Amino acid sequence: MPAYAHTHPDHPNSADAEKYWEPLFTPFGEGPECCQREQCRKCEALEPFHGHLNKVAFWTARFAGEMFPPSSTEAKSAQEWGYLTGLWHDLGKFPDKWQAYLKSKADPHQAEVSGKMDHTTVGAQHIAKKIPFVGPLLAYLIAGHHAGLADGISDSSGCLDQRLRMIFPPCAEVPPSLRAHSISLPPLSFAGDSGRSHAFFARLLFSALVDADFLATEAFMNSDRAGARPQELPEIGDIENALTTHLAELVSKAKPSSVNRHRSNILQSCLDAATIEPGLFSLTVPTGGGKTLSSLAFALKHARIHGLRRVIYVIPYTSIIEQNAAVFRRALAALGPDIVLEHHSNFDPDAESTTSRLATENWDARVIVTTNVQFFESLHAHKTSRCRKLHRFARSVVVLDEAQSLPVPLLSPCLRTIEELTKNYQTSVVLCTATQPAINRSEEFRIGVPNPREIIPDPRELYDSLRRVTTTRLPGKTSDAALIDLLSKHDQVLCIVNTRRQARCLFDLLPNDGTRFHLSALMCPEHRSEILIAIKQRLMRGLPVRLISTQLIEAGVDIDFPVVFRALAGLDSIAQAAGRCDREGRLTAKIVNPAGQLFIFEPEKSPPPGYLSSTTASAAEVLSFDPPDPLGLDCIESYFRTHYWKHQDSTDEKHILDCAPVRLERPDDLLLFKFKTCGEDFRLIDDYSQPVLIPYGNKGRELCALLRETFDPTTIRRLARKLQRYTVAIPPPQHARLLNTGILRPLHDEQFFLLNSDPHYSSEFGLHPEPELTLNTCQSIL
Repeated sequence: MPAYAHTHPDHPNSADAEKYWEPLFTPFGEGPECCQREQCRKCEALEPFHGHLNKVAFWTARFAGEMFPPSSTEAKSAQEWGYLTGLWHDLGKFPDKWQAYLKSKADPHQAEVSGKMDHTTVGAQHIAKKIPFVGPLLAYLIAGHHAGLADGISDSSGCLDQRLRMIFPPCAEVPPSLRAHSISLPPLSFAGDSGRSHAFFARLLFSALVDADFLATEAFMNSDRAGARPQELPEIGDIENALTTHLAELVSKAKPSSVNRHRSNILQSCLDAATIEPGLFSLTVPTGGGKTLSSLAFALKHARIHGLRRVIYVIPYTSIIEQNAAVFRRALAALGPDIVLEHHSNFDPDAESTTSRLATENWDARVIVTTNVQFFESLHAHKTSRCRKLHRFARSVVVLDEAQSLPVPLLSPCLRTIEELTKNYQTSVVLCTATQPAINRSEEFRIGVPNPREIIPDPRELYDSLRRVTTTRLPGKTSDAALIDLLSKHDQVLCIVNTRRQARCLFDLLPNDGTRFHLSALMCPEHRSEILIAIKQRLMRGLPVRLISTQLIEAGVDIDFPVVFRALAGLDSIAQAAGRCDREGRLTAKIVNPAGQLFIFEPEKSPPPGYLSSTTASAAEVLSFDPPDPLGLDCIESYFRTHYWKHQDSTDEKHILDCAPVRLERPDDLLLFKFKTCGEDFRLIDDYSQPVLIPYGNKGRELCALLRETFDPTTIRRLARKLQRYTVAIPPPQHARLLNTGILRPLHDEQFFLLNSDPHYSSEFGLHPEPELTLNTCQSIL
């Protein structure tokens, strides 16, 4: 790809033009004159259209090249693919009638959404005809760079095959020098050389094109917004130094103990393993071993040594993502509040800055904390907004926290995505968990991933050293009355059950003497936080606490009970429950042997059908052999083998892997991709719960009142973000019954539903999700 000397700016009046594109490729068009294309905000003239095409071509090429090691053959090939795609992406904008339409639009990216004008099909047809064999693959990207990636063949008129067959008048306005630009593209080789790998690359290249197009348009149409983006990011080494300083301070303040000594050893193991070549890793550390900061230390050192670009920390539960992000932000405080980018639905808008808001669009940051849903759904998405950041995933360190939480129905596509990133894009993926899942590939488990390299030298020895809990399985089935008798024998005890109904019933059976507490997802997050603060204060003061909770307390809640009862469930869930027992090892330090007590009991009623029932059955099968340590690594591995292997025929229930051909043998095979179908069908959490706004406490009532009174869209969006702390999600049938009886009040054309009945929310149970109040509701707090 020949270099050139940049001879003209984006626009004569744009002093900042050089920031947004650089000399690298042969440009289309010459001359500094202000000619007849896109509307210029500054002088009512029009941006030279060749300037926009050159900018998008440059940035697409640059982003595509950065997905591979610098100066590698793959990087150079990807640059050329990206350059030509960017150069031809807007060929349909040359006709005069489209230019007239464009002038009437404030945002060019919204023009095609209306469906009145089509400029993307022209470029798609051109590249499909001009580029031998792979042209149709690039046609998907050009055809979808506003509306999203389409299926190759379907009944829809928007599929690529039908769009490539559409007839347009000759586009005489497109200069011959642009139409006849280089048509030779170097081949791309992938490990495995499969059609799925080409589909994955196409989605990442689509990301590069979309991001380039948005940035180029933004630079011209909104210079203030463009100028607010960071011009350069901090070096990975500087971030690593900040973390090293923070860790040294923690060590200096930590009290000598067995737990802290092991945490120090875990950190050192992570630092030692960082020199290993990029690829797939596992980090097996029991709960309470300090794996959050240790895994970040590995990621930063590993990224610095191997020239990787960013760290992406992926967490399964929104309930703990804020906690982890806060830990990282405190550790890296020396570099400012924007050093950690949070991208998840619960992020507090009051903590958002202009920089972080813009960085969320394309993940132009060094340290990112996000959710499983955001990460995996984006990698299978077809919409431009979800795909825009994907090119940033390559050459990164991805830490999958609680990796055992990957759902069985989508396990195969998730594992193939992990394998694709590690094999072809120099991305290191760390499977970070207290209970390492048995997802290694074998003759018996062919869908697994190639064996990851374990960071901890001897996980079994570490588990034995950090074991603070003695596990006992109660015989037979345990009635609620018998369970209450057992709980009453302990002053400080946590009982975790599988259903909200059983949690309520057990709470009602406990003496109402000020020592009983209840937690469930029917309480809004703000309410749960207040309850947890009260519980922790009583625990620290040695006062009696008997807490009945659903499994939500297992999702990263930092709480420490001497005794825990856990209803039979998946062994990974039971292990998480054990992590709430003698968490800091204070009891074990006094008694030498594991002093925390975990009791596993089987309720009289079986869990509801679905995931919980499946994992419980797998755990029961493993425990039926009466293992000496139900939470030992051998037993946990046996559980995951039983759980995953037994269901490996249903690890791709939505047929996501069928959305791309296994091999590309004929040109027509390129029309077999189903990008749109894949994006619509891949849902990591198939949960259609409906949110209910709860006017809890003074703050909640104030926010709900403001939402009722305002009609400004910007204010509504901001209030909606803040009200996530005051929201409870319930299934659609329950939501409909509450709405039909007037217990819910719809707001703003049914965008929101506000709880409109005092008795339906209590200080002890939270929301009562049925119109009839059949259980004790305690005193209303609304």
